[in-house]
Amino acid sequence: MSRGFSSFRRLSYNTVIDSVLDGRLTSEALSNLKALVGDENILAECSGVNYNIYVTQSRLLVGKRFATGESIVNIPHTNISTLELITKSIIPPLTLAILAGASVALVWWFPGQQHMALPLYPYDYVVIAIGVIFVGALLGMWWRRRVAVLRIGISGNHNPITVKLVSSSKAASVFRALKD
Repeated sequence: MSRGFSSFRRLSYNTVIDSVLDGRLTSEALSNLKALVGDENILAECSGVNYNIYVTQSRLLVGKRFATGESIVNIPHTNISTLELITKSIIPPLTLAILAGASVALVWWFPGQQHMALPLYPYDYVVIAIGVIFVGALLGMWWRRRVAVLRIGISGNHNPITVKLVSSSKAASVFRALKD
C-alpha cells in the first residue's frame, strides 16, 4: 500500500471520539473499532444511511448502522474485488430547470403585454407555479451532486456492500484510499 496520502486527511483516534460525541458511533462500536484498528490510522471514512465505512492502511472496517450485536466487520484490502462510486446524474433536474425557465419566458411574453409588467390572471399563477418548479429543480440538482452510492464487492460474496446516500466527497475519499 502506498504511503502517498498527503491529500487525505489522516484521522486519529481523537477524531473517532469526536464522531462518538456527534452520535455517529455508540460506545460499544467505538470499543470494537479501537480493538480492530489498533495502532493504524484511519485514512478515510464515510457514513451512509445503512453503513459506516472506515479505511485503514491494511483493512476496511464496515459498521452496519442500527444493528444489534456485533456491528463492525473487518475486511482485509486483499478481499476487496470490485469498487464502484455511483453518482446521481444532474441531467433530469437540469432539463426540468431549463424547461421551466423556458416555460416562464413563454408564458410571460405570449399574452403580448408590456415587457416589464406582470402577466394578469391566469398567467400570473402559471408563472408562479413554473417558477416554483424551476427553483425545486435547481435544489434537486444541488442535492443530486452531493449524494452518491458506494458499492464495495467482497471476494467470495455475491452481494456487495452498498452504502446508500453517502456524501460524494467522503465516498470519493474512501474510493481513493481503497484504490491506492
